Amino acid sequence: MSTKLKLGCEIMKVKVSDFIDEITEEKFNRDSILATLDQVEEFGIADSLAPVMEKMVDALQQEKLEQAELAIEGSDDPIYVRLETGIINLPFENINRVANFFDDLTAEVPVNIYLVVVSPDLNASGLHIMQICPATDFVNGEGQDAVVVAVAESLKQIKENIAQKVTTK
Repeated sequence: MSTKLKLGCEIMKVKVSDFIDEITEEKFNRDSILATLDQVEEFGIADSLAPVMEKMVDALQQEKLEQAELAIEGSDDPIYVRLETGIINLPFENINRVANFFDDLTAEVPVNIYLVVVSPDLNASGLHIMQICPATDFVNGEGQDAVVVAVAESLKQIKENIAQKVTTK
């Protein structure tokens, strides 16, 4: 992969075309950790997400793209909480749309960390994605609290929506 850390500004960058190729050809690290909703509630969101965040940091330290996932079972449909390296606010599964957002596919752009939460009970689209911080900042421990807060809010929304479905049946 063509990511590189530029000394001085310490920003991890990747050429847009290389990013698209790496994701399309599935040449990125993919880690999935399984948990139940009961386990997440028992151990807490921060502890449940810790291995996912560790996988992300490990990949970034090796200058690799990563998709680290916590797959949570225990409701009708699994809940997927993913951290992904990215260059735009789109999950890896939408890689075919990334080029539409860049005029120059040879440009080097910053690599950021995105949180992707997937559940049909979350919202109408079943998806929430948000930029957390630059990849280099994540390696330095920044953004991890924001991930925990955002996941807590998403899980709360999912539970509320499930409860509402049950009461309207």
